[in-house]
Amino acid sequence: MVLRGSVRVSNPFGSPAEPFSVRLPLAGPRGSEIDVPVLMAFQLGLEAAGEVGYLVGLFLYAIAAAVALPLPVEILLPLYPRIDVSVKAVVLGLGKAVGAIFVFYVGNKVNPLIERWMGRHPFGARILKILETFVGKTGWIGLVVLLAIPFMSDTAVNYFYSLLNEEGKAVGRWPFIIANLIGGIVRTYLFLWLLPG
Repeated sequence: MVLRGSVRVSNPFGSPAEPFSVRLPLAGPRGSEIDVPVLMAFQLGLEAAGEVGYLVGLFLYAIAAAVALPLPVEILLPLYPRIDVSVKAVVLGLGKAVGAIFVFYVGNKVNPLIERWMGRHPFGARILKILETFVGKTGWIGLVVLLAIPFMSDTAVNYFYSLLNEEGKAVGRWPFIIANLIGGIVRTYLFLWLLPG
């Protein structure tokens, strides 16, 4: 499909009496005709990947979101509406669970450093003790609830719970991973249920 219009390119070397122009056909629909999910899929390179490629991309993005990305995973969920919600939910949950393994390991290694720092800084220690108490009292159920909230940062919640986990006593490794799995599944259902249309 060729868009009605063209692009005019001026001569970069300057001064001829008349600049040359090139007419380039622009493919695709005009701005008001662009379907947002289709545009998003195209921009993310998932349109050409097909449904299996989309699910692999969703899985990898969920891992990255759990470990380091500040962007929510919900931006990918409306794509490929033909794929059953339960499949998307399980793929997202599994990706978050795989990412949680790394985050738990990092938290387990860094927590002793935080404990030593707290010994040298009493004001910071009081604040961190309050946060550690929150993690201890809410445990894996609090982690599931926070991870199930649409648009909540997975990275922030996961590191909050792993770093302030008092050497893995408040939330063990397997409950931490299972909480990420369940939180991802519930979040997918909640987001797609709340999505208009």
